Amino acid sequence: MDSKSKNINVKNVNKVKVIDIIPELAVLPKKPGVYLFKDSSGKIIYVGKAKNLSDRVKTYFQHKDKLDYITHPISFFTNKIASFDYIVTENDVEALILESNLIKKNRPKYNIYLKDDKSYPFVVLTENESYPRIFITRNKNIKGAKYFGPFTNVKNLKELLVLLRKIFKIRDCNKPTPGKIKNSVCLNYHIELCSAPCVGNISEFDYRQNTELIKLLFTGKGNKIIKILKNKMAEYSAHQEYEKADSVKKQIELIDSLMIDQKIFFNLTSKNSWDAVSCSFDEELKFAAVSVFSYRNNELVSVNNFLISNVVVANPSELLSAFIKDYYLEIDNISSFIHIPYRIEDKNAIEQWFKQLKGKKIEIKVPKKGPKKEVLEMATKNAVLFLEKKKFEKSSGHSKVFKELLNIKELLGLKNIPKRIECYDISNIGPNFCVGAMSVLINGSPLKSNYRHFKIKTVAGQDDFSMISEILSRRIKYLANLNLNIEESFYEKPDLIVIDGGKAQYNAAKRVLDNENIHDIDLISIAKKHEIIYCSKYPDGFLTKKFEEKHQSIARIIYKARDEAHRFAITFHRKLREKHMTNSILDGIKGIGKIKKEKILSKYPTLDELKSATLQDLLKIKGLSYKDAVNIYDSLNRY
Repeated sequence: MDSKSKNINVKNVNKVKVIDIIPELAVLPKKPGVYLFKDSSGKIIYVGKAKNLSDRVKTYFQHKDKLDYITHPISFFTNKIASFDYIVTENDVEALILESNLIKKNRPKYNIYLKDDKSYPFVVLTENESYPRIFITRNKNIKGAKYFGPFTNVKNLKELLVLLRKIFKIRDCNKPTPGKIKNSVCLNYHIELCSAPCVGNISEFDYRQNTELIKLLFTGKGNKIIKILKNKMAEYSAHQEYEKADSVKKQIELIDSLMIDQKIFFNLTSKNSWDAVSCSFDEELKFAAVSVFSYRNNELVSVNNFLISNVVVANPSELLSAFIKDYYLEIDNISSFIHIPYRIEDKNAIEQWFKQLKGKKIEIKVPKKGPKKEVLEMATKNAVLFLEKKKFEKSSGHSKVFKELLNIKELLGLKNIPKRIECYDISNIGPNFCVGAMSVLINGSPLKSNYRHFKIKTVAGQDDFSMISEILSRRIKYLANLNLNIEESFYEKPDLIVIDGGKAQYNAAKRVLDNENIHDIDLISIAKKHEIIYCSKYPDGFLTKKFEEKHQSIARIIYKARDEAHRFAITFHRKLREKHMTNSILDGIKGIGKIKKEKILSKYPTLDELKSATLQDLLKIKGLSYKDAVNIYDSLNRY
């Protein structure tokens, strides 16, 4: 039965103003129905259904400390509610139908909406038109349309659509008011892909019969079509209309071959055809992701991901319930089984509603073990990853970078998507001026404001391993204070730490993390000479240059972090060395004390800059006498 034609008694629409909300809650009926929350302007902002109106509506107005967030909605928009209406229905199914119609009609602000990732196309039939069109689309928001799919093989799908239009002569064009215009027929009519309703070449009744046959085909009822057409062929033969009978015979032969060749599209009544649906949601951002794994004859044919905005529920079961009602409402070739990881409250009502809408039994199940349970776990992981991707894209605007970071995660077996990478390098020449440096990449791009230098304090000589341990220990001590709201580099937790060095440097850094009991930050090292990466997945090394084409993301991002840390360390090392050399030269010049030295270095901070200064340049420094300038100039040129 079509939900649009279902007559529901809604005469008693009870209206409650905000001032009366709390007292009115006590007299809400304990019956099934629909509630409508409105804002101060009277606009509907949320529509919900309830098996028990009294129990459900009260949860929105309870004190938050009393709410059971496992079983009740998050009422983050309660302060926006100025009044509400409620409608009592006869049963759960009527409430479900009414809720669906009211949501579609009013598009309330706080009800969930699906955003398809547009990975797979659907076949759409525009039923709201007098002469429906059939075409391939990725847009799931065409009003009054019926959807079949999704389908993975676009090439095969296009070939299939040509065959369907050849058999049933259904148009795909968008001409205005078919049957009313007087222009000439288009090429599709001449190549027998359309019956030309645009020029009144076919009655609306006959045309509609063909669209009904297509719907039967996509819902796995090909045998019923054959039976209908055989009866039609016999009728034409009985009236000696042999050309028409022959035309129908050709249709039957084409449909027969189509059903054999395209089982993947049409064999949907089998018990081996089913969907697995799971979700992941972010309470803080109030949006969620849902993954749908579609199996036909026990073969995975598509994975569709959806982003859901306006998530007003705290528990996954309510989210899944809302998704199932919205997603499957318009899809005609719905599988007979929908497997979900949690039990949903209105399972029975949804099954009854779908039986009325789709004309077949559809079961919603929660598998406890076996292959379907494993597929649901895959769907959950996929939903988590898709949500992470969308959060990343929302914050950075770069979906390509996310794919590269995800590639690095998978190649190196990391626990985290390396959105914040910190790379450490040591620079020293001899035992003096040993320094360390930290470069930072955020979403694959350098964040130079977060770079940091280290002067080595506790290590004597050229012990790179101990120096790595020192600077890493000094850096990670700040992680204990991550609860502080400080926007400073050391207070940001890295997803991945990269060490510029080989296996020994990797082991030195790993000991530091292990000693501090830090196991949620990934660690790798990269040796310059042969570009070998060491990590937990590849403890004996991974030679990236052998797979340069495959590992371009590593070359672009990890090498960039390493090169930046090396450059930053070298620059700091050179600066310290030159400052020391400059200091040493000035210390040996007669008449140049601490104050004069500071004035000279403020003007010429490096040795190269000081040596390039002329006598006249030195005389311009405030506080220097002619004799001071001559002494400095002579000393520098002798050096």
